[in-house]
Amino acid sequence: MPAIVTNKFRIHNAKQFVEAFDEIATTSGAAITDASGLLNTNMYLFIGKVTAWTESSSDDTAPPTPTDSVSNTVYNHWRDMIAAKKIGSTDVSHVCPRYNWTSGTNYFAYTHANNALFDQTFYVMTEDYNVYKCLSNNNTDGTSTTKPTGTGTSIVATGDGYKWKFMYQISAARALKFVTPSYMPAQRVRKSNGAIANTTDSSFQYDVEIAANTSGNGAIEVAHVTAGGTGYKFETGVVQATYTETTTTCKIVGTGLADDQLVGSDIYFISEAGSSGVTGKGGTITDYVASTDVVTWTPALASANVPADGDGYYIGPKVAITGDGQGANVRATNTASGVVGDIVVVAGGNNYGNAVATITANSSHGSSAAVTPVVGPRGGHGDDAIEELGGFFVMVNSRLEYGESGNFTTNNDFRKIGLVAQPLYANGDVATATTIDQCVTITVQSWNSTAYAEDGTLTGALSGATGKIVDFKSNTTIRLVDVIMGSNTTAGYDSIAGSFQANETITQGSASANTSAVVGGDFEKFSGDVLYIENRSPVTRADDQIEDVKLIIEF
Repeated sequence: MPAIVTNKFRIHNAKQFVEAFDEIATTSGAAITDASGLLNTNMYLFIGKVTAWTESSSDDTAPPTPTDSVSNTVYNHWRDMIAAKKIGSTDVSHVCPRYNWTSGTNYFAYTHANNALFDQTFYVMTEDYNVYKCLSNNNTDGTSTTKPTGTGTSIVATGDGYKWKFMYQISAARALKFVTPSYMPAQRVRKSNGAIANTTDSSFQYDVEIAANTSGNGAIEVAHVTAGGTGYKFETGVVQATYTETTTTCKIVGTGLADDQLVGSDIYFISEAGSSGVTGKGGTITDYVASTDVVTWTPALASANVPADGDGYYIGPKVAITGDGQGANVRATNTASGVVGDIVVVAGGNNYGNAVATITANSSHGSSAAVTPVVGPRGGHGDDAIEELGGFFVMVNSRLEYGESGNFTTNNDFRKIGLVAQPLYANGDVATATTIDQCVTITVQSWNSTAYAEDGTLTGALSGATGKIVDFKSNTTIRLVDVIMGSNTTAGYDSIAGSFQANETITQGSASANTSAVVGGDFEKFSGDVLYIENRSPVTRADDQIEDVKLIIEF
């Protein structure tokens, strides 16, 4: 049976992942909880792998592709884990591919019927970090030469014939965390109850989201002219003062047309007189008397919207919208004589899933024009930037600053980055600390003055246990990963036979020392779920160094 997993499913999964950083979950341990006994969902970014990918080869720049086996995701990544840093809700964002506005580019116009929309360049980011969605590209896939500007809620029409919708502005802080050469952040700032959910970057976007909802679901905010046709009659002018206007009649400027030549066309008014409130109101012409220049239309306007002397009018071919919704009202304008050049939306209506435009006029003029109405997304353009721009990518950003309280080595490199969800402390409580030291740490009583070498194999003379050296700190402590139990039946530091023990001799090459204490990593080994792994070429660290780690996850 034919089936499809929709983009909505991908976005839903991405949203669930992001929301997990603000969600709370029950816990049965003695973990730190809030007053209700609930604990925030925890996730950590970790680094690992101090030794070369292929120890027998000099090339350490070709890391293998991670595998999703039980041995790797459940066990092996834990064995070479060095340290971890907690990921907060402000460290995670939906992102989507970045497209910089560039003059001379043909951008794709949003359409509701394109099943490959998210593969198209239909939105842009300008150099001031404003994001705009392209609603019309001059009807003919024209070249964009005028940069969209402004942060208002209305559609932005530029001189090159494009129409844009301002979506949101990216703050400097979020740009630093989530903008890369290939990606940019997307978010929704309004909660389901209408309250603002995020004070960052919210001043403009909140207004856009609220305004979008006035359009409702399935509104038609733009229509694309696919064929301009020929011979259509367009008239403009002002309502004349020598006639008393009614809800269905007014006097227009003499056109030189014959009686009833305008019948079948639409007339719309612009409140240039400033008092009638008739802008966008109008109807279909049913009668025109050339000798008096009186035009009659239907349906009747509301009594409060009677055109006033001096109001502007616009006459063009009638454009009727039909479909499974209701209320859409549009008018045609011309950019060349007799040619339908653009469609002005008077009322978008709502609840359309499909819509068809039919252009008609007096039989004596006009033919062959074609218009495609474009149905907006649920909630209107700008209601949910994540869904509208295809935010099924998530970026996790974490800055590893210097030694992070000594937990992250500055004396060695690492080759692995990963995410682990809901790890536990060694005592079984849910982990909550900002940074974690996951190395086995050995404190020495004395040593023979020969320094222990990073990446070397350390061996316990009594236990037989081995481990790879991460660093030798202050000549007093040695941190290990990739620890393997020895054959000794005596329980070591973790009450497991063969583990490193206090008061045993440890050696690596010519270096030797006696141990005074052995402590395991902060996390309970193998707890939580490893969700993401990225193998890399060696990343060398230093005391004055910061790594800005940006992970992109596609759902």
